[in-house]
Amino acid sequence: MKENHSAHYMGNQNYRGYGSASIAIIAILLMSNLSLLVHSEMDDSVGLSPSSNFYLSSKASGGDVDAPSWRVGDSWVYDGFFDVAALIASSGQSSNIQTLTGDLDMWIADIITMTTENQSTLVYKVRSSGEFRANGVTLSGFTGDIIVDYEGTDYVRVSDLATISMQMNLDVLFDHWLTDIDIANLQVINSYSPPREEYDFPLRVGEAWHNNFTQTTDWSGSSDYFTIPDDSTTQSSSNHAVVAQGNPNVPYSGCSSSFNVTTFDSSGLNVSSYRWWCANAMNDAHRHFQDDIGFEIDFKLKSFSPQTRSINLDVELESPAWILDAPLGAWVNVTNSAGSAVSGQALQWRYEASGVSHSLTTASNGSAYIGFNTGNATDPSPTNFDWASHGIIAWVASSKEVGVDTFTLDDSIITLDYSPNSGGVSVERTRDGNTVILNPTIGYNAVPGDSLIFSIPVENLGILPGPATELMVTGPDGTTSRTSVATISALGTAWVQATWVVPSSQSVGVVTLSFEVDPDGLMTGDQNQSNDVDTFDMFIGTLPTAVLIQPPATKTLTNIHLDGRNSVDLDGGSPFCIFVVEISPAVNETFEEEDCLLENRSWSDDGTYRVWLTVTDDENDLDSTIIDVEILNRAPWVNVSSQGSVLSIPVESSVIFFATDSGDLDTLNNDAPVDFLWQLPVRSDGQPYACESGVQVSPTCEVTPMEEGIFTTVVSVEDDDGAVTTGDFNLVVTNIAPSDSQITMWNGSTEITDDRNPPIWDINEDQVVTLKGTAHDSLNDMDSLTWGWQPDLDVDPSWYVETVGETSEIEVSWSTTGTHVVAMETVDDDGESSGIVNGWVRISNVAPTVEQFDPLLPVGEDRELSLTGVYNDTASDLDSLRVCWDVDFEVDLDSNGDSMDDCDFVGADITHYWSDAGEKMLRFHVTDDDGDTAEAIVNVTVANLKPKAAATAEKLEVQVGEELVIWTNETTDSASDMSQLIFSWDLDTSKDSDDDGDPTNDLDVITLVNEPLRHAFASEGTKNIRLTVSDESLSSVVDLTVTVSPDDTGVLGWIESSSAGVSNIVVILGLVLVVLLMVLGISMVRNKAGRPNEDWLGGAVFEETSPTLAPPTYAFDQMQAATSEAPPALMPEATEAVSSPPALMTEEPLLTPQPEPLQSSQAPPLPATGLPEGWTMEQWGYYGAQWLIDNPTPPVDTGLDWDL
Repeated sequence: MKENHSAHYMGNQNYRGYGSASIAIIAILLMSNLSLLVHSEMDDSVGLSPSSNFYLSSKASGGDVDAPSWRVGDSWVYDGFFDVAALIASSGQSSNIQTLTGDLDMWIADIITMTTENQSTLVYKVRSSGEFRANGVTLSGFTGDIIVDYEGTDYVRVSDLATISMQMNLDVLFDHWLTDIDIANLQVINSYSPPREEYDFPLRVGEAWHNNFTQTTDWSGSSDYFTIPDDSTTQSSSNHAVVAQGNPNVPYSGCSSSFNVTTFDSSGLNVSSYRWWCANAMNDAHRHFQDDIGFEIDFKLKSFSPQTRSINLDVELESPAWILDAPLGAWVNVTNSAGSAVSGQALQWRYEASGVSHSLTTASNGSAYIGFNTGNATDPSPTNFDWASHGIIAWVASSKEVGVDTFTLDDSIITLDYSPNSGGVSVERTRDGNTVILNPTIGYNAVPGDSLIFSIPVENLGILPGPATELMVTGPDGTTSRTSVATISALGTAWVQATWVVPSSQSVGVVTLSFEVDPDGLMTGDQNQSNDVDTFDMFIGTLPTAVLIQPPATKTLTNIHLDGRNSVDLDGGSPFCIFVVEISPAVNETFEEEDCLLENRSWSDDGTYRVWLTVTDDENDLDSTIIDVEILNRAPWVNVSSQGSVLSIPVESSVIFFATDSGDLDTLNNDAPVDFLWQLPVRSDGQPYACESGVQVSPTCEVTPMEEGIFTTVVSVEDDDGAVTTGDFNLVVTNIAPSDSQITMWNGSTEITDDRNPPIWDINEDQVVTLKGTAHDSLNDMDSLTWGWQPDLDVDPSWYVETVGETSEIEVSWSTTGTHVVAMETVDDDGESSGIVNGWVRISNVAPTVEQFDPLLPVGEDRELSLTGVYNDTASDLDSLRVCWDVDFEVDLDSNGDSMDDCDFVGADITHYWSDAGEKMLRFHVTDDDGDTAEAIVNVTVANLKPKAAATAEKLEVQVGEELVIWTNETTDSASDMSQLIFSWDLDTSKDSDDDGDPTNDLDVITLVNEPLRHAFASEGTKNIRLTVSDESLSSVVDLTVTVSPDDTGVLGWIESSSAGVSNIVVILGLVLVVLLMVLGISMVRNKAGRPNEDWLGGAVFEETSPTLAPPTYAFDQMQAATSEAPPALMPEATEAVSSPPALMTEEPLLTPQPEPLQSSQAPPLPATGLPEGWTMEQWGYYGAQWLIDNPTPPVDTGLDWDL
């Protein structure tokens, strides 16, 4: 085996003398430039053994992949993919958008000169534009289309395609059917100093370089959905490597041998972007990068349209690599579109790395030559291959056409050095029909059954072309095989392809392939045989097993965990899981989870969603599994609230309930996620409540609770899946006091009204009226209202009536006149009062009534007359009425000036009699407590009753001188007349003793009531005795016949014969005096007892009538003299006369002492006509009684016989 040497082993070799040979090498390289991209047509693969799975085959050698020469108008079309999920998520909005798609047009707009890093620099102005769209996406509850208008302008250095600046304009629009919403309008400018080298031409697999630069980012624009980042200037670095050569699988078909240039972050571990450079398209076949604000972009080449070249500029160097600070020659060959040389073409030759430019003109052969010093300018992007690499430019300013070639500058070079490059090995792995190009980023690994194609580069590191040779490969099982390697140009590469199908029995572990170029040592010119051998390691493992636990059926928007932690990798290491989740129909989202647990995933709509789990092990081997996740509809939600967040209101106050705090988290209609239906309670009277707007299906409902208590309102919301959720709100409806209390008064069914304010009702006492009370209160309080009445608040506050009910009616009446205050208070069952309301009633007195009497028949004196007065009044006055009879209008008992309103008899019933006859008048009168009276006048005719004389003699035959006794006890008359009766005796009607011509009316003897006649006749004979009994106006007679026989003894004869005349006169005078005294006394007694004024003597004792004129004054003196001193002769006679016979004197003396004259206070009652004319009351007091006897009241003729 040959010794391994350093790649710079021959670095000190003398290279002088190779100038002419370098032109030939460049020509070969130009001729073989396209062969780098195609397989060798030779098929001289050799198996290691008939049963071996390892095969070798040769590929053609090729030159380098250099910087392109663009023309103004070159254009490319890319499929664009904008992944904006992270952008939307960072805005805090909810959306189902993942990817926007559209075409990106890119074209060379201009080639200009700019000053970059203080150096005049040719620059491509690369423009791009596109519209990217996502249809049917939701954004913050709205459904529409997302449209992104993209405009880009890049300034790219011609010599090496380093990026000087990038400007990107984004206009993000949400196209809703009602309106357009501007999400963002952004402009981002990234500037790099020094320019950022995405490529390091010429490209070789395994080459890596590093960039240090200052990046300035300027942001501008506006957005209502996320915050635009601040401008920034940062010191940045990036790492790049050509990691593979292969097919990027893009729509454009000419890029199957592209180079994957991957960009890593500053750590060199994490991929930030990558490009597949396609030499045939002179541009990227696939470009992927992501920006700081959260979106990723992929562009895949669809077509390439190169601008027609009127001339072609080809820069050719004497050597593609040279040492520092050494002269080197270069040619610019100009041909037209037909390939013919163009002479006389003026152009500029530019070596911008050294700041050198020259003007050249082509010779007749179309070439212009120039020699230059390579200098020692370093490359801002140092690599692991050389000191630096710089572009040489040919520039025709008039037509803006360029030609570019890159040469490598190194501190040492060798002429010939073949070396297999394991760092540039590309592995194409086919598994289950899927082919993947492995690279260091993906990892070199396989599992049993994989088909592997190794593309092994054999490089000529020298500046001279080398001969054909062989490459021997030792397979993983230790067997070897060889294949031929064609001649390799200077700095060129030949490819050998080895195929290995990993046996099923291959054990897990690292396998090694070893490569040895010129295994037999035949290349004597190889200046460094130490690098002829290289090795390549690959891990053979097993596929991981993807296990994804099936979650239970779950409601929308409920976080679930997708658990793939049971996935295993039997060849060791921890599997890496990639979840592809169907987030909506036909929309998937990818999640990478190192621990294979995807947490907190949810779906916004019900349905069945598929989840793919791809498990990647440390070798990037994959296994996949799928599950279907059942997502159940989530019912809508609603929270009911009240206006002002009140929890209680007084009854009969309106309140607005809100169901605006509602929605359907998984709705498909964000404009109206739910339908509303309010369900309100039913009142106690059976009437249902309703929203006062009349609409029961709006998010709000205004209602006025009419009953206290808990008012529960319920609202139902229904989502687009028919699920219904109810929400309720319990509002405490508090009590209110009764209000609007009113009192009305009714007489039966007629209301008593009054126009005054306040009204005063006028009614009569004891008139029964109805007081009605009305008030307003909450519905459930009305039936239980307590009504407290005080119908007579001021007069009788204890009069209290209470009722319970919706209204109140009480029947009342007032017994006292005047104004009365009615008070009413309404109290509910919570003790709340309406307050006291008043009414005023004025009571008028109702006068009593008296029934008039029918005419009465006359009534006899002393005959009782019974009358009953019929009267009436209001019930309250009946018991207090003053019911009276006034029977004597002459007397004013109550001294009130009205003699007709005395209450001589109390009560309706009267039994009365009169002792004297005449026309009498009674007044029946009643007086109520208000002084109103009623009366009935009763006229009564009192007829005098005729006395009925009765005389009974003890015997009718007596002797002369024998005492005759005649009793009058059976005489009758009215009771009042009995004591006044005058018993007049005519002892012999056959004699006219008073010589008046009538012998029957002689007044021989007068006796008193119950006094018998005691008389002794002095002569014999038949005596016709007549007794006349007289009252004040009538008389009655009775006759007795007494036979007087002679006295056998003669005892009394002397009286009659000798002194009878004198004695009888004395006796008679004595008797008359006694009778007068008795009559006068009786009259005085009767007057004191209040009897009516009447004649106290019914008839005249003497026939002479008393004078009608007042007696003269001297008569009083004589009367006084007469009464003070009796005649001396008379008194003895009287005494003597009375003493004989003794019996008469013992019963009652005929003569008694004279009484004192009557005083005025004892005067008899005045006659009905008043005091007689000419009389004084003093005179009446002494002589009125005699006047009454002399002037009796005429008897009333009733036509009836009133004899008793």
